[in-house]
Amino acid sequence: MKHETMKKLAGMTAAAAMSLAPMMALADTAQSALVQGGALNLRETASLTAKVLGQYPTGTLVEIVESGDEWHKVEVNGKSGYMMAKYLSTEKKETSATVRTNTGIGLNLREEPGMDGAIITSYKPGTKVTVLQKGAAWSRVSVGDQEGFMATQYLSFASGGSSSTGSSTGKIALVNNPRDTQVLNLRQSASLDAKVLDYYRNGVKVTILKPGSTWHKVQVEDGKIGYMMAKFLKVTDETGETQPYTATLININGGKIVNFRSGPSLNASILRTVPVGTQITVLEHGTDWCKVDVEGEIGYISTWFMK
Repeated sequence: MKHETMKKLAGMTAAAAMSLAPMMALADTAQSALVQGGALNLRETASLTAKVLGQYPTGTLVEIVESGDEWHKVEVNGKSGYMMAKYLSTEKKETSATVRTNTGIGLNLREEPGMDGAIITSYKPGTKVTVLQKGAAWSRVSVGDQEGFMATQYLSFASGGSSSTGSSTGKIALVNNPRDTQVLNLRQSASLDAKVLDYYRNGVKVTILKPGSTWHKVQVEDGKIGYMMAKFLKVTDETGETQPYTATLININGGKIVNFRSGPSLNASILRTVPVGTQITVLEHGTDWCKVDVEGEIGYISTWFMK
């Protein structure tokens, strides 16, 4: 009797596992949608009177976390909120594209449509991909058995769809003030007299929507759209990663040396000290810490101690 009971329990457990498997698979696959019909507000709650967290133009790719009849809960550029369902299109139109970069560096396939999305893998220029949803900045694609997101500007479309290679449109740039104590204004229009919408410190990422010789129209990673002076923006490389650049060490406290650490923290061990005025290579720029190369040795120096 006990043996029969155990067999029944085992059968019930197996059946439960089989029924749960497809549910788990669905839960792991986020549904994406494209903004359509103009700039769309991301709101704190599902209400037209709720606080606006950001505004996103047509072609922005978002991920639907919870779907509803009138409102979808979504994630976009690292923010979570609500958008009106009627202005989001979940329709998929498959088309072929080819990875194309000017530098020959591979193009990252990411888990989410944004530079903060985890990298699944990278594909060489010339790789054929299937585009499931084509967005202005990011597209949902599949390559073999892998599915994720790629920057649209580095995809060449066989149907004649354009790749932005060779143009600054859609490129990722970093705020690059002369000093890390300074901020860069985001203005309502391309003028020093225009209203300031917000201001940003070095290292903040923006997408160039419309390039210009003096001003770029940009979308900041927090979703805000406006104009920034072109000379204070540093365009990144074809993969969206920061190009290495040279910086000179300073000491804002008046000292003659700067600590070179093993990690991005004041608690990290000091590898050695480096004299003020030394030129170093910045590999990764952060708000508070930079990953740097000092005479062939890799470590970290506070962002505030270089210019």
